[in-house]
Amino acid sequence: MMKRLIILVYMLLPLMAVSQWKTNSRGYAYLMRHGHNFGGGILYDYGFNPFLAAGLGVELTGYNGNLMIPTFADLRVKYPVNKVEPFINGQFGYNNYRVTYQYHYTDGNNNAQVTNYQKTGKYFWGAGAGVSFLIGKVGVFASYTYRGYVYKFPKFMANDTEVSFPDDKPNVSVISGGIVF
Repeated sequence: MMKRLIILVYMLLPLMAVSQWKTNSRGYAYLMRHGHNFGGGILYDYGFNPFLAAGLGVELTGYNGNLMIPTFADLRVKYPVNKVEPFINGQFGYNNYRVTYQYHYTDGNNNAQVTNYQKTGKYFWGAGAGVSFLIGKVGVFASYTYRGYVYKFPKFMANDTEVSFPDDKPNVSVISGGIVF
């Protein structure tokens, strides 16, 4: 998984370098603790002014032992004071996640049957806060984000009866730290 993260960061370096061209814009590269999983991500925020920024991010992490790739929009309100930049942020995005499960049942002749179905990501939201410490155009940051995820299940037929499951809606704490530039 770390090899995939390194390849992803390498491919997106030109996008992140754009942040150095704009005075109020920031790029973030970070490691994260996503619930009980570790991961990493990158985020580019375009600074409209010193206090407001919006951007896009992508992360590689896990959920229940499976790969998850959240992609999201980020809105950040900052209050820069000298080299310190506290912020609050909101996120909304799609959690790229797909896991196959099996549904076991018996048919009308009392024979065991199995149907495969997939749990997939639907969307997520997040709200958090953090602080950046800048030395010139480069620095470090740490943040906490509370996220709510929604996963969906397909409907399928078993014994001429439609089987469906409600959306799964777990919440998770995300602690991130890394470099800002």
